Amino acid sequence: MLFVLGLVAMSAWANFVLAADFGIEPINNVINLATGDPRVIAVRIIQILLTFLGLVALVLIIYAGFLWMTSSGEEDKITQAKRILKNAFIGLLIIISSWAITTFIIAQFLAAIGGSANIGGGGGNLINPGLGAIGACTVESFYPENGQTDVARNTSIIITFKEKIKTNSGVCVDENGISCTCDAVDCNKIDPTTIRIYKNDLGDACSSGTCPATSSNTNIIDAVASVSTDFKTLVLVPTNYLGNPITNVLYSVKITSDLKKDDGINPPKSMFKTCYKDYFQWGFEVGTRLDLTPPRVVYGKIFPRPDNIQDLQNMTAPPVAARGLITVNSCPNYYQASKIISVAAGGGSLAADASPLNYQGNLTEFKVAIAPTSTSTARLFDGNNNSILLGSADFDSQNNARFGDYFTFHAPNRNLGNSWIVTLSPEILADSLTVGNQPYVFYSSTSTQPANYIYVDPLACDVSEQADKIATILNGHNQSVNIQHDADTDFITLTAKVAGADGNNIAVSTTNPAALRMVPLTGGKDRKDTSQINDKKDVPMNSVIQINFSEAVNPLQVAGLASEVSDYIRVVNASSTSRNASSSCSLDSQCKSYKCQNLECVGNYIAGKFLVSNVYRTVEFISDNECGMNGCGEKIYCLPANSHLKVEMKSADLKSCLTSTDCIPFSPFNTCSSTLLTYKTCQNSETKNYPTAAGTLNGIIDTAINSFDGDRSVYSDGPLAFYNDNNAATSSNIGDNYLWTFYVNDIINLNPPVIQSITPTNATEGVTLVEPIKISWNSLMMNSSLTTGSRVITTGTTSIVHKLLNLWSAAPTGMGYWVASDNLDTNSDGEPDKTDTLLKHSTLSESMSYRAQAGSGLRDIYQNCFKPSAGAGCAATSTNPSCCSGVPTSTLGLDGNCQ
Repeated sequence: MLFVLGLVAMSAWANFVLAADFGIEPINNVINLATGDPRVIAVRIIQILLTFLGLVALVLIIYAGFLWMTSSGEEDKITQAKRILKNAFIGLLIIISSWAITTFIIAQFLAAIGGSANIGGGGGNLINPGLGAIGACTVESFYPENGQTDVARNTSIIITFKEKIKTNSGVCVDENGISCTCDAVDCNKIDPTTIRIYKNDLGDACSSGTCPATSSNTNIIDAVASVSTDFKTLVLVPTNYLGNPITNVLYSVKITSDLKKDDGINPPKSMFKTCYKDYFQWGFEVGTRLDLTPPRVVYGKIFPRPDNIQDLQNMTAPPVAARGLITVNSCPNYYQASKIISVAAGGGSLAADASPLNYQGNLTEFKVAIAPTSTSTARLFDGNNNSILLGSADFDSQNNARFGDYFTFHAPNRNLGNSWIVTLSPEILADSLTVGNQPYVFYSSTSTQPANYIYVDPLACDVSEQADKIATILNGHNQSVNIQHDADTDFITLTAKVAGADGNNIAVSTTNPAALRMVPLTGGKDRKDTSQINDKKDVPMNSVIQINFSEAVNPLQVAGLASEVSDYIRVVNASSTSRNASSSCSLDSQCKSYKCQNLECVGNYIAGKFLVSNVYRTVEFISDNECGMNGCGEKIYCLPANSHLKVEMKSADLKSCLTSTDCIPFSPFNTCSSTLLTYKTCQNSETKNYPTAAGTLNGIIDTAINSFDGDRSVYSDGPLAFYNDNNAATSSNIGDNYLWTFYVNDIINLNPPVIQSITPTNATEGVTLVEPIKISWNSLMMNSSLTTGSRVITTGTTSIVHKLLNLWSAAPTGMGYWVASDNLDTNSDGEPDKTDTLLKHSTLSESMSYRAQAGSGLRDIYQNCFKPSAGAGCAATSTNPSCCSGVPTSTLGLDGNCQ
């Protein structure tokens, strides 16, 4: 037993040695301690010493084993071996315990004072467990990224959550430091007890839960907080620059449990209540520079690309919608519980009774007979054929005998030879009807029922009236098909909402084919046409407009409903003759909004929403015009068919000046000069403007508050005029407002995306601890869908959880993970056509297994959902829709993940 324990100890010690990061690097064949926080180096030195002690213990265990194996039965040698093995094993346990305790205590100490280094070992990033709030928990995105270096001193700090923030407590304070509801005027300073920004070398001055007096508080307390219109994003702008112009400075940001979620629960819960730790914390390194480079749209990384001439379409055959039929032959079954009709005693038998269970068979009459040798047992026979024994049951202390699922028989007074005839009506289950992904259930109750229940009249069945009831419910809730039912007919016509061959895959079924005769949807055909591409190819209606910036931008000006950000970014009719809101119209194409109602234009832009993603570097627009459903039963939205659209983006006004004295802090922009704008600005010797935006923030800006550079001149000209990217080669416009135009056809693209490759590949060993997981797609992806966690897709009244991008370890850790992407132009046509996705993460733990996941909630640029078992090495099938470790499967755990 001791020998086996020794082997176990050796294995444990081997894992410990493999897991430890001792922070030493061989340089020119000389071992040098890695540079870093001296507290961390001290811990590593302790670990090195413990390592040598552990090696000594291992040698002793091996020596004891050698003595024992070569003892040849000599009792003295065996006793000596036992003693050495026992003491060495105890010593090894003490060493391992010492290592664990030391690492834990130092990790907690550094976490409390704001350390940011990895102190090693299999525990991963032990000193920053608060990073676990991003990815698997409530944090969606943040900037600067964890571990980012050379961050500009004039940066903003941004955090986006997956749930709404409760802004009336723990977020903002007024000028007097009193907690208040965040707004843009009287309550816009950060609450320093909740939002802690501090230098690592000084530590968190508010770590005790209260902050010291302002004069001695080393945390950043002068910062303005802004909250997005959806109450999910916090933008923090320090009043003074971070760091200094001489040396790099490490910073940490900690959001405590005082930040509450606004989910209607009272009292409100911490935003991080369900996370690895009840707070969120990350760190980055601020460099010595100021960011004076304005953001710009990356050339060649917008979708759709600029297009000057509409394609010529010649449709040779129109698309045909699949059609099916439901014929009501009789009214479907509604739920009816089993009932006891009568219990009739045989000759000489005393009265008895019975209680129904959930029998669903065809028998309605049964015979219960007392066993011929004992009154404690009864037997059950088919009432129509007394020779068929259905079972037997013993009476309990309450004189009840339960016969399977038939009924419970109660006979308090019984004698040998007694018998009874029990008549019952069996339980009848409700029939169901399924159309597409939506199930419907038939019922007879007059009380309120769920929206997908279809009423059946229990007193009289009229098949045409029943067909009308079915059609009414399907019309109101089904997203797959259009319904037609003519009065006084017993059939319902189903037509796929989106014409094309995909409609043939819409499933229609019922549990009662005798009552409802189903003709599946067939006949769907894709359109056939020829087209002439005149400039660039026109894009499908279900395209998502995507804009990629050169750097992170402030999301408050570019994210939200079109109505909320129309002053900064919008999509409009590109025609120069398009009409403003309230103008008379007869066609949608006459209006800037492509929406004509009651002979009047409604709005000055296309309705929809703008989304920010990719660490705040990507903005996407999705129309709110529903036009079909993707393969996951999720609504897709379309831009106006056969339209000519324009995207307009506004640059913010620049910081103004009155005299050159105002420009002294902005060297080398030292001169206050008149400009083509209506105000003076600070300029350098080349008459270029100081790029920082005015305090009103009336246009697009980056995280350093630099105004948008629409013409890509590297300097900010302000909102003078529109730079047209369609004429990039010849444009001479001076001004940083930006636009481009493109054409939309009347085609819907329903081809789902496919993963072409994943790095590292499945079951790879020895992966670099900071290496992101790279997923290469065969198409351009919708960046705002490339996020972490899961998403609920509701089809009718059915809700299904679809997984997104996730990463988890074999043992719970404070690991955090987030997503960044890059679009590639693989065919050199000037338009991105494929996306590489990076699943970034905090430092992984050595000698630990990890699992990554890409789920069906991910979508391409046409809003088509990803099919997890489609792709290289994992062929999709209807019976095996998931892919686990490269193998198609239909078996998942209760949580929807691979087992």
